Amino acid sequence: DRRDSMAQVIMNELDGFKKEYSHPRKTVIENGQEAVYKEKELEEMDVVFLMDRFGYAKTVDVSTYERNKEAADAENKYVFTCKNTGRICLFTSTGQMHTIKVLDLPYGKFRDKGTPIDNVSNFSQKNEEIIYITSQKELNLCRVIFATAQSMLKVVDGGEFDVTKRTVAATKLAEGDCVVNVAVLTDQRNIVLQTRGGFFLRFSIDEIPEKKKGAIGVRGMKLADKDVVENVYYTKNAVETTIEYKGKELILNNLKLGKRDSKGTKVRV
Repeated sequence: DRRDSMAQVIMNELDGFKKEYSHPRKTVIENGQEAVYKEKELEEMDVVFLMDRFGYAKTVDVSTYERNKEAADAENKYVFTCKNTGRICLFTSTGQMHTIKVLDLPYGKFRDKGTPIDNVSNFSQKNEEIIYITSQKELNLCRVIFATAQSMLKVVDGGEFDVTKRTVAATKLAEGDCVVNVAVLTDQRNIVLQTRGGFFLRFSIDEIPEKKKGAIGVRGMKLADKDVVENVYYTKNAVETTIEYKGKELILNNLKLGKRDSKGTKVRV
């Protein structure tokens, strides 16, 4: 075999070079261990995620946030605590979930501007709208509710969103539909759907089944022709929830408690 013969010739030549030119090492490396650079391991800690209404995001340490709490809450659309080693999850109107490593976000001073969220994720402001942002850690502890413009609803176990991919489908959408609300379930008792045409329907969250993230869900309310769900609200037991609707205050707890997949009532103000 010509290849074996060629390899043998090369090996013989290298052995010749070794015999002719090799000589013992004249220096000794004594501080080899000191010469090895070991990168300092990252210390896991809580940080506060801040994102303003223009989509500029950053993290600050908890004590910095506490000192500037009033300004931080007023100036930012999303504020929550997460681990510096964790991930941030963005749910969008197109039914996608984008993940971002917290370490990819700038960490520093409270007055630092931050970085546009679309610079560190697959999110595109041209094609989709951010509906909800939270930490992957919170999702792992809770269930998540989805509501769409065509009134499709479902509850999903938050553990389904514990992924390492930068983008996954968070829910299945019918053609022409879009996500209008995503919320983590804690102590909410009733959901209130409000349509563009002025219909409101309040019913128990227990009527919404738990589905897989790849499911389309169930119908929340019967919509009139060309009407769509515009806003979604939640009420809690013994807590009055008030919204402004067409310039007037509306107490959502006073709405008649209905059933899922009914028409709701027209609110006139």
